[in-house]
Amino acid sequence: MKFASVSALVLLMPSRLQALSTSLSSLSPPTLVDDIVQHPAIKELSMDRRPRGKLKRRHQSLFQNEYSQENDKQRVLFDELAVILCETGVVPRKELFETYSAALHIHEKFRHMRRVADLAAGHGLLSWFLLVLDYKECEGSNISEKLKPRTAICVDRRMPPSAEKIANAMINHYPDLESRWTYVQSDLSSVIPHPSCLISSVHACGTLTDYLIELAIGDFKNRHTNSDGRVPLAVVPCCHTIQERKGYRPHDLLGMDISQIVALVDEKKKHLNRDDSPSIAVADVLDNVRLKTLENAGYDVEEVMLPDIFTARNRLMMAERKNDTSFRNRDKSLSQPSSFFERQPLTQKVDLQIPLADDEKSISQCNKISGKEKSNARFVQEIPNHFSHSLVISIWLDNPHLEGSFDNSIKMDKASMLEVLQKIASDGCAQIEMHQPKCEVQILGDVYEHPETGRRSQRYKFIYRKPKDLDSSYSPVSRQDAKKIDAKIRRRLDFLYGEIVR
Repeated sequence: MKFASVSALVLLMPSRLQALSTSLSSLSPPTLVDDIVQHPAIKELSMDRRPRGKLKRRHQSLFQNEYSQENDKQRVLFDELAVILCETGVVPRKELFETYSAALHIHEKFRHMRRVADLAAGHGLLSWFLLVLDYKECEGSNISEKLKPRTAICVDRRMPPSAEKIANAMINHYPDLESRWTYVQSDLSSVIPHPSCLISSVHACGTLTDYLIELAIGDFKNRHTNSDGRVPLAVVPCCHTIQERKGYRPHDLLGMDISQIVALVDEKKKHLNRDDSPSIAVADVLDNVRLKTLENAGYDVEEVMLPDIFTARNRLMMAERKNDTSFRNRDKSLSQPSSFFERQPLTQKVDLQIPLADDEKSISQCNKISGKEKSNARFVQEIPNHFSHSLVISIWLDNPHLEGSFDNSIKMDKASMLEVLQKIASDGCAQIEMHQPKCEVQILGDVYEHPETGRRSQRYKFIYRKPKDLDSSYSPVSRQDAKKIDAKIRRRLDFLYGEIVR
């Protein structure tokens, strides 16, 4: 692919929008969120000084003002959601305002999308706002007769406790939404995108934004089963970086290498005001590059600036595929995505797939793997040895006490003792009333011979697991049950052979 010259690209610097074709548009000022920007609670919450402070129950009164139901429906809904979230005590103040602002624009742009994915979701606030906006819009109107209910899926490596608290509060207030929301704890490498599902993320940090762009565009060599790619996308970038050591690589469709992007940043820095941070140049150039990449991929791209009173990282990029076939005929001999974008899951033992398609089969699959309990069960399958309680016992193979003298003692080889111990362990497990765990006995190391007496000993390891036929297969035996089995094994050995445990 031929790269553009650096001198030509420097001309892009004075304005981001000059670099883009007329297919790009900008909504400024963001009139959709005027009511939220003027909310009286902003001053009372001291958001300029305590943006990360959590909303608490004592703040509910700030969102319980009287409004006209007809003229201020948007403010009424925002206050309703704010009161619910104050009850949870886990949502940062600024996050309520900035995420809701992003959700308003995303809903306005992608009102027709019936399935949305909140990737790198954190506590899933964006997904809930998009669900509620659609739910309220369809409630009591003819729209619900034409459109099926919107569903949402959140995906993140870790489902934080705050996500569960928010979900419980939202479901308690909007019970109809319980079946429409799922949260899958997984690496994003398991996600299978589809044009029928909107990919969204607020504050996709660092190169995560580039990963989501690559995910939406799709791989030219069938990395994902998303047709010709161009999955709709809405993302608010954060923590911009163009450092290779942090994994940044420009997309092949951009037609630039990283040195050219660095040159653009250096040129942009020359035009900054004295008090401006150098990070402004990085953010401006990198977001310009991202928008151009999406345009080259066959998207109609729109950029909205969220109110900077809520967040300094306020660019919202929204991209939707064009209604043409020109992109299908582009050169598909491009190289594979960079190694950074080929992210590997944390573990390799469980082949997890998260299909985002808006169809009954895919949604059902996501429901089956959703939730903290299912995630924990998968995690145990991936590293079962870490979760398996075990007992290590060193046993004398020569027992001089049974015959009264060392020379006449009963002697056993380590294999014979292994059979005895396996039988004792199995009997001990059978006495546990619940799930009847399984115990596997293993020989550890070689036989030890005492240097003075010549007495031999061997170490054995007892590993406890639940039967595979349970729903939570390979899930760990409780510590309490493991201790009970340990005690039974020791008592049985003492009864049969005397003091043979070292």
